[in-house]
Amino acid sequence: MPTIQIDQQQMFYQVVGESNTGDPLLLLHGWVQIGNDLLPLAHEIARRGFRVILPDLPGYGKSVLPYRTFPADFYQRDAALMCAFADALGLKDVHIMGFSDGGEIALLMPILRPDLCRTVIAWGAIGSFPLELCESQRRGLPHTWITDQHRAKHPGQDIDQWPAQWVAAFCAVIEQQNGDVSLSRAHTIRCPLLIILGDQDGLNPADRAYQFVARIPDQRGSVHVFPGVGHYVHTQNPLGFLTAIAAFWDRSKQRET
Repeated sequence: MPTIQIDQQQMFYQVVGESNTGDPLLLLHGWVQIGNDLLPLAHEIARRGFRVILPDLPGYGKSVLPYRTFPADFYQRDAALMCAFADALGLKDVHIMGFSDGGEIALLMPILRPDLCRTVIAWGAIGSFPLELCESQRRGLPHTWITDQHRAKHPGQDIDQWPAQWVAAFCAVIEQQNGDVSLSRAHTIRCPLLIILGDQDGLNPADRAYQFVARIPDQRGSVHVFPGVGHYVHTQNPLGFLTAIAAFWDRSKQRET
């Protein structure tokens, strides 16, 4: 599998689909995950003719060294790295998809590099953090759900410390930036953008997603909320998820003509 060095960060990635003819699509996994966790989805997307680039995000899995850290600006850091990653691979007019933390990165990329992004889909992400969630996240520590399966994905790293580090960064964004990750700059987005949520996702209330897309000019932003599911929409309602993203791409193509 290929690796590439980006700004002193080793990046590991996989490519699924037509390597030369398919439109490039960058697929970004969530927190504590690696690219392989979205591999089944990558194959489904590739069947629509896309060339899917599936990295381990910086510091996760095989994208080391350096190892993973969670400073307060880690979303911005990772988004800048993923833009540089796309440039290093020679990608242009890239479709971006991201889940959870990868979704927050996806929402930042068309802000940082409007020239790079053709469309964006983020799910389990809303561009800002509700202020009341900081204390609830702190009260939830220490997390006990991390298993040996999670640890095996990130050899050489003490991922049992990641929940406390992530919560510290999450609360820093709330306390220092009023919860803003990308919301305040959503008005600069120029490409079609879709946010997908489950209505049972406790970290990502749908009203925040509607606030985000309302700031995108020319009605290029949209929200799709699935009833009865939580954070993992792509596995909890896979058929509905695939139908929603296909419809979004079809609408986006119609706007281009």
